Amino acid sequence: MRLVVKEVTIDAPVTLVYQLLTDPAHLVRWLADEADIEPRPGGLVRWRHANGDVCTGRVVEAVPSRRLVFTYGWARPEVQIPPGSTTVEIDLAVTPDGTRLRLTHHGLADHMADIHSGGWAHYLSRLVTATGAGDPGPDPFVDQRVPTPAELRGLGVRCDG
Repeated sequence: MRLVVKEVTIDAPVTLVYQLLTDPAHLVRWLADEADIEPRPGGLVRWRHANGDVCTGRVVEAVPSRRLVFTYGWARPEVQIPPGSTTVEIDLAVTPDGTRLRLTHHGLADHMADIHSGGWAHYLSRLVTATGAGDPGPDPFVDQRVPTPAELRGLGVRCDG
């Protein structure tokens, strides 16, 4: 298992960044076509990308403008990351330049950590754009989906652990 860690500084108030992470109306601007989140312990986390892939989990911890922790997984069983089987921690801190966001994704097998590292980098850049007056525009990942371990093995990627 490997950690995915991403950090970005956003030129926006921490309250706005937290809102973009916890308000479904804002999540659809930068993350997915459909989104639902109940930012309280035990609350639902669910989003659907335009390609039909669905992520789902439960909120573990929600501290307004400071921290959001949720379980995470894919509804498509062949991806082999069942709903709730991994954990995403997002920590926010006020800096002189705005807000520092640190995302840590726990529990991913090595081959899936590589894929999710690229995905999180992509979506965090869209979040940065959405915090300003900018529109991140259509998601270029819209036609892609998380490959299954079987598909990865077919490409010669080692998929154990």
